[in-house]
Amino acid sequence: MSDIETTPTSFSGTLPIEARTVFRLSSAIFYLIGLVITGGLVAAALYFDWPTWLQYTMYALLAIDLIYSVIDIVVFQKWKQERFTYDVKPLEIRLHHGVITTNDVLIPMTKVQYVHAQQGPLLRKYGLQTITIGTAAGSHDIYAIEESFAKTLREQIAVYARIEEEDVV
Repeated sequence: MSDIETTPTSFSGTLPIEARTVFRLSSAIFYLIGLVITGGLVAAALYFDWPTWLQYTMYALLAIDLIYSVIDIVVFQKWKQERFTYDVKPLEIRLHHGVITTNDVLIPMTKVQYVHAQQGPLLRKYGLQTITIGTAAGSHDIYAIEESFAKTLREQIAVYARIEEEDVV
């Protein structure tokens, strides 16, 4: 059998469960920074004896920040991982994602200019990579997919799009 007969014509899937952990950790870091800043404002309001209405505003801001961060980390990041799907076919790439507003992106293979893989410290810890697909109009990401599969997917997109080896990073 030749490679063409054994190569699947479509790569589709959802994000692995480890992606949820990565999304939650990165959101927790982001919200922790916001909570530290808001906590600093509350401390400044008390230390400098700001007007009472401003102190209550700082308390309310801290409470809203804390409640929203918990809801986002527990609920929204789970939905983000569950609702992201991708489908890579020889003529197109379809990405569907979103929690509150959903996006359904269709990228013709003829428009793909480059394919890039990236891996930060959190992704590396969980053996994941993000694939970025570049077009003239912008770039699109397939977030946090398994590292071994990411290499195969990246190379297959390059084959479908007929990208030269130096454009596949």
